[in-house]
Amino acid sequence: MRRTTRHDHDSRPLGVFITGTDTGVGKTLITSALVAYLNRRGIDVGVMKPIETGVLPSSKAQSDGARLRKAAGCHDPMTEVSPYRFRLPLAPLSAAQAEGRTVLVTTIIRIFQALLQKHSFVVVEGAGGINVPITQSLNMTDLIYRMKLPAVVVGLSGLGGVNHALLTIQALRGRKIPILALVLNQRRPVLTKTESLQEQSTVILLRRLAKVPVVGPIAYTQGYNRHWDDGLTHLAETAAITRLAKLVLASGQETPLRRR
Repeated sequence: MRRTTRHDHDSRPLGVFITGTDTGVGKTLITSALVAYLNRRGIDVGVMKPIETGVLPSSKAQSDGARLRKAAGCHDPMTEVSPYRFRLPLAPLSAAQAEGRTVLVTTIIRIFQALLQKHSFVVVEGAGGINVPITQSLNMTDLIYRMKLPAVVVGLSGLGGVNHALLTIQALRGRKIPILALVLNQRRPVLTKTESLQEQSTVILLRRLAKVPVVGPIAYTQGYNRHWDDGLTHLAETAAITRLAKLVLASGQETPLRRR
C-alpha cells in the first residue's frame, strides 16, 4: 500500500462521512458498496466506523467495521477501523455507560488523522442518526463537524422518508456541513400499488425539496444478509453507486491518489 503525505494546501477531498436519517436505514450497505466501488478502481481507500454498538464476540466477523474493512481490501487493525465497540445495541452514550466507558472524540480524531496518512481517501460511517448522543455533551453531528468531512445522508425511500430526510439535511446545514448527496434505500420490498405510490411521492418530493443530489431508490434485495459478499459485488456496480461515487470524488479539485 502506498503511503501518502498531506499538506495544508492539499485541496482534494480527504474523505466522506456517511450518516443516516435513523438507525437501520442501510448505512453499512451503502457505505460498503461505495468503498467496494472505489477499491475496485484502484483507489487507496481507508474505512472507519468510529463507534459501533451491538457487537458480540460471536458476531465480530459480521460487524459493520469488519464488513467495511473487507470491502476496502485493507488490513488496518480493527482498533483503528472501529475504536469503540460495545456489546449492547443501544445509542452510543448508553452502550458506553453500560460498560463503564467513555467515548473520547479526541481519540477518534487522532485515529482518523492517522488513517488519512495511510490512505488517499477515508470513508467514515456513523452510528444511528445525526442527533444520537455519543457523550454527555456531544452528538454525531459534532463528530462530523470536528472531522471536517462532507456528508452523504442515507434515508428511506418509502413513507416517512421525506420528513426524516429534510430534518437531517436541515440539521447538517445548520452546522454548515456540506452535503454531497441523499441516498434513498428500500428497506423492504415494494409489494402493493399504495407502497409504490408512496415511494414515487417520496422520491419526487425529495428531488424538489432536498436541494442536494438524490441517488436511488436502491432496490431492496432479500438475500443481502445471507449472501453479503455476492450482494455487495452486484450493488457496487449499479448506476446508483456509480453516481454516488462520482459525486463523492467530485467534492474536491483532484481525484484521490491511486495505488502504485
